[in-house]
Amino acid sequence: MSSSEVTKFLRKYDAEQRAALESVRETIVNALPVGEEVIAWSMPGIRISGDLVLSYCGFKNHNSIFPGAGSPVGRLSLEIEKYRTSKGALQFERDKPFPKGLLREIIKFRIVEINDSYPRKSGEFKEFYLSGNLKTQGKMKNEKKHGIWHWYRSDGSLLKVVEFNSGVKVS
Repeated sequence: MSSSEVTKFLRKYDAEQRAALESVRETIVNALPVGEEVIAWSMPGIRISGDLVLSYCGFKNHNSIFPGAGSPVGRLSLEIEKYRTSKGALQFERDKPFPKGLLREIIKFRIVEINDSYPRKSGEFKEFYLSGNLKTQGKMKNEKKHGIWHWYRSDGSLLKVVEFNSGVKVS
């Protein structure tokens, strides 16, 4: 998927609703410049290193942002009290942009949630900077670092590579 597919997807909306959705898109892309725009679950969204951060979509009477189940929606109750919410979605007016500052906060919460979702059952481990850049990547085995691990600077450049054998540094 690519940004051109997202552009094509958004063309189906009338000008006012499309402008509101394009504002969401612009905020997301600016907050996560290394992110990959995708169509996931039949909606535009953004991924970082394979992890879906959030999706958004327009409907007949409203637009929605989908940061996912267990998302920051419940933790930002004061900021979002004027919006209709559900467990995994936040609705906003179809012809008005969503507040950029609040959307950036939601994105930060999602990055923290994604970081907290690691290590995975497979042993895969990733950690991201709030910018969406990868910070650390490796494998865990028996709750210890195992195999080759990579650390990155906040600008995305490689900082170091270290090999571990059951938590013991090899190189």
